[in-house]
Amino acid sequence: MANNVMEGQVTDLRWGSFVLLGLVAMVFGLIIAMFPLISATVLVELIGIFVILLSFGVIMMSAVAPGGLKGSILLAILGIVGFFFGIATILSPFVMGKVIFILVGIALFIGGLIGLILAISEKNMTHRGLLAIQAILSLVLGVIIIVGPVIGVALAVIFIGVYFVVWGIISVIMGGMIRAAKKA
Repeated sequence: MANNVMEGQVTDLRWGSFVLLGLVAMVFGLIIAMFPLISATVLVELIGIFVILLSFGVIMMSAVAPGGLKGSILLAILGIVGFFFGIATILSPFVMGKVIFILVGIALFIGGLIGLILAISEKNMTHRGLLAIQAILSLVLGVIIIVGPVIGVALAVIFIGVYFVVWGIISVIMGGMIRAAKKA
């Protein structure tokens, strides 16, 4: 009996999580698409701040690393390089934004490729067609960002905003389908 209750709670969490994540993605996607230049600047500068904070953490880890001097020096160098990357990102968000968005494009491409492989290879997966659509959207957006960085960060941000909206809609649909399957 306790096992059935736990399984029901997990199913409830899954469908509700899909719907909540989808709604949040749609709201952020609309905000990003409506204000691309501001969104790009804020996003890039937040990434710069995050990298600086992460770099301080890496430098602190190097100070207490038990791996000896060689491991500590490599961690410290990584932290220092990251710190300067973060500073450069804050000082020149447009240039570093292009670099960051190319990296985002690569990540989207790899994530889409993995999602597509999963959707194709997992024959028993429910709603794998929707996962394939999400993966294809990630692949297309990743290629656009990688191939055309001259489009500019603002246009990439608009594409990302649209991607979040479409991804959010698909996520809400999947949540509803999971909920309907649970009730059946």
